[in-house]
Amino acid sequence: MSPPSALRALARQSSVYALTMLVSRAMSFVMVPVYTHRLGAADYGLAELLDTVDQVALVLFASAISDPFIRHLHDAPDTRGRDRVTATAIAFLAGVGTLVALAGALASPVLAAPLLRDAGRAPLLQLTFAAVAFQAMLEIPLTRFRADDRPLHFAAWTLARTGLGLALNLTFIAALDLGVRGLVLSTLIASGVTATALCALTLRRTGLVLDLVILRRMLAFGWPLVPGALSIIALHHSRSYVLNHYGTLADVGRWALGFKFGSLLAQVIGSPLRNAWTAQMFVIWAAPEGHARFARALTLFVGLFGWAALALTVAAPDVVAALAPPSFARAALVIPAVAFAFALREVAEFFRNGLVLGGDTRPVAWIEPILALVDLALGVALVSRFGLFGAIVATPLVFGLYALALHQAVRRVLPVAYEYRRLAVLAALAVGLSIAGYRGLDAPRWVNLALRAGIIVAYPALAALLVFRAPDERAAMDALRRRLRWW
Repeated sequence: MSPPSALRALARQSSVYALTMLVSRAMSFVMVPVYTHRLGAADYGLAELLDTVDQVALVLFASAISDPFIRHLHDAPDTRGRDRVTATAIAFLAGVGTLVALAGALASPVLAAPLLRDAGRAPLLQLTFAAVAFQAMLEIPLTRFRADDRPLHFAAWTLARTGLGLALNLTFIAALDLGVRGLVLSTLIASGVTATALCALTLRRTGLVLDLVILRRMLAFGWPLVPGALSIIALHHSRSYVLNHYGTLADVGRWALGFKFGSLLAQVIGSPLRNAWTAQMFVIWAAPEGHARFARALTLFVGLFGWAALALTVAAPDVVAALAPPSFARAALVIPAVAFAFALREVAEFFRNGLVLGGDTRPVAWIEPILALVDLALGVALVSRFGLFGAIVATPLVFGLYALALHQAVRRVLPVAYEYRRLAVLAALAVGLSIAGYRGLDAPRWVNLALRAGIIVAYPALAALLVFRAPDERAAMDALRRRLRWW
């Protein structure tokens, strides 16, 4: 595929992935008022703690295969080779996932007290561990869809899983009033049904294979990513456990609600863009002008992430007031911190993918664990003294360090001259407008709504004026507009 074709594929795939994630998030957000009113802040916090357990268990046994999977698909010589890689990954995750689910179920009575502050909540942990194996298996065929440039298949299966989960949540929580247990049950059933069906269809095409040579290669490539993946989970979710220790489950619930909205930046924009970028970055980098394209991609990404963080920040007070009872009001303060933290995280992911592109993921094995320890220490220091506000301050600081550390690491692998001045202007513009929009005016609500909408619209115009104003930058913007019209 030529570089222009790769860019067109990037735009096409990004649009499908973005629309898929947007619809999926919209479907899941239908349940937010139900969660906040039927569960309350404390049970909402308990659900967040269980989700953290789920993520940790998933990373421990799956990330060494799922993370390098797309790289080995790219390296496979033909379709038959890609099929063997796919079947091997599914078979390994199915076997190990079953063992992990059994071990977790047996250990739940012991783990419930330290993790959830109540040994009587062990059944909730057992259901959580049971869902882990299905979730890991499901990622393999979905990733294969991305690698094969089949975004519509990816969209259909992703939305099917989300829709099934939504229907089950409405049944278990709204109708049967099962509380947190209903939430965990719906995750287990939705993941189990979709993973079983999709993996069965995939293996029917590829055949059931466990190639030990391929498996060893994937594990050798992926093992340095495991500590980093665990560290990312810690960076995202350890704050909940620190808040639970020094505060209450209600504090965890407020943090979790704000985190849910703030992390939309990654789910709706960052994840679709990364899905498309990782599939096309090899072709773009291999072009004669690959260095310049790589640097320009970062500038455009930062502008997009800054805009998304700005929009989430200025909308935060009205969103929380509309969807949650007054007990969740302080969640509005969490959204801006998390949104800008995830903008920094997406920049860090850009550099992290650069390490994958350069074939050297070893820095991840030490950068992310060290950063997780820094995050834990900073979180304990600030949360123990300032409570929820301490968590709000710590989060963007840590993700800023994460982006900086990965930037220094990737410079050794991919020597690229990034557009630092333009990046600084885009970041400062996003932060300044966010502060003005969140504070608002001492005026009627409709005036503030108009002000916030105007600020969201003003950001891209100001970015184009201040950042993309030189002749070569205008040419780049013209090219971008042509691509958007085609899109």
